[in-house]
Amino acid sequence: MKRITRQESIVYLTPEKLASCLKAMAVLDIIMVPEEDSWLRLISRYDSGGYRIDNGSGDGIDILFEENGVFIKGFDHEDELNQFAADEWDETFFQETYAGVPKNFLDVYKDDESLHSMTFCMWYSFNSRCWLQNITEGMDGGKDYLLGFICENAVQWTEWGEDYYGKEINCKVVEKVYAGQALAAEDIYLLLPERNAGDALEEIAALNPGFTEIERRLLNVR
Repeated sequence: MKRITRQESIVYLTPEKLASCLKAMAVLDIIMVPEEDSWLRLISRYDSGGYRIDNGSGDGIDILFEENGVFIKGFDHEDELNQFAADEWDETFFQETYAGVPKNFLDVYKDDESLHSMTFCMWYSFNSRCWLQNITEGMDGGKDYLLGFICENAVQWTEWGEDYYGKEINCKVVEKVYAGQALAAEDIYLLLPERNAGDALEEIAALNPGFTEIERRLLNVR
């Protein structure tokens, strides 16, 4: 295994921006995919707080928000760092990649398989106000690919949505979602005419009560 070194001040989204983008993506997924087909959604919420992004092809990202920071764990099943596909299992990869990660983030995972489903991870410390990562020399563990699923603005999501859903997307509604503005039944219709607007708005309204205290602060919602 190549050398793994700690890198601080990783350039990435602020926790506030990340939380905002993920909420917008969750709202848009609710609109585009009805609850009975929720297993087809790209992004879903954990009951304990945070999000799971799953592309349905064996790759995924967990994003957790806690009082002491933010944790991102990614798994690219085709990446060289996937130990399940390695010729020889390397336990030191997990020991060194998880070194320094606050214990409360890792305690979320109740079995070894969940912890081992990782090809990169990074975390944000509210104390040091920076992203940290233990990086394998010359390899990114699918980081760029996986983080690419997180759309940072309405234009990015619209481009992704038009490719994924194979239809034209009303960018003005997407911009409204990314701006955190309240939606009306007309907005649902403009984005997806066949969607039951009442059902979509009811599910969207249920998002806010499920946010953790730290997410509320990051999103500036009550």
